[in-house]
Amino acid sequence: MRSLLDVGRVRPVVLFDAWLFAEADATLALAAWRSAARNDKAAAYATYRAALDREAQAARMLEVRLEAA
Repeated sequence: MRSLLDVGRVRPVVLFDAWLFAEADATLALAAWRSAARNDKAAAYATYRAALDREAQAARMLEVRLEAA
């Protein structure tokens, strides 16, 4: 919860950039999962899900910051 309180001090453009980088990471993780060898699929999927979680968190931080503006 502390990060939600501190997000008001961060410029929105910084949070937007963080979200874009997280989105790019998720896109790359999806491609890696799709092309992974059969015995690597589970680990690649877990990596993709973690990237999606980071993207969702970055989007949430941006949303909270913009609501405060």
